[in-house]
Amino acid sequence: MCSLRSWPRVILGAALLLAAGALPRAAAARPAGAAGADSVRVNSYLWYAPAARTVHVALDAAVGGNNGGMNFNGRSGGGATITVPLGWKVRMRFTNQDAIPHSAIVIAGGPPVPAIPQTPAFAGAYTRDLTAGLNTGDGDDLNFKASAAGRYLIVCGVPGHGASGMWIRFDVAAEAGAPDYAM
Repeated sequence: MCSLRSWPRVILGAALLLAAGALPRAAAARPAGAAGADSVRVNSYLWYAPAARTVHVALDAAVGGNNGGMNFNGRSGGGATITVPLGWKVRMRFTNQDAIPHSAIVIAGGPPVPAIPQTPAFAGAYTRDLTAGLNTGDGDDLNFKASAAGRYLIVCGVPGHGASGMWIRFDVAAEAGAPDYAM
């Protein structure tokens, strides 16, 4: 057992070991299935594997206070655009960081956003409990193929949330050479 006087030395020793690489560092959170030497990181929310033609997206509800927390990755009202090449697989990990329930669905079209979005643009492009939402800390995976070029939206499916600005853009483009995330 350490005395109160020895704690500064213990903390300093642990910091030196961490800096020297003797202690493991926490790994950055990534959606399931994202890894490999061939992956290319675009930003903290998007990376892709060109050989597998797969894009991985971390989609977090309520990052920061933008739009009263009604946002994806800190953006709302179309303030971010994810672009995916036509025909690529999309692996999107949704996590609710808010105190109130949220969900996610990819829908066709553009604003105005429906009060209750219910029809996904692609099979598998929605979270479970779409209208009730997922509780704080809960997550779900949206796994789908970007099979049709066009402009889409990622919207919260909880009634009224999307119409209140909880949506970002999702584009599928035949001419896109690689996935991108413009914020």
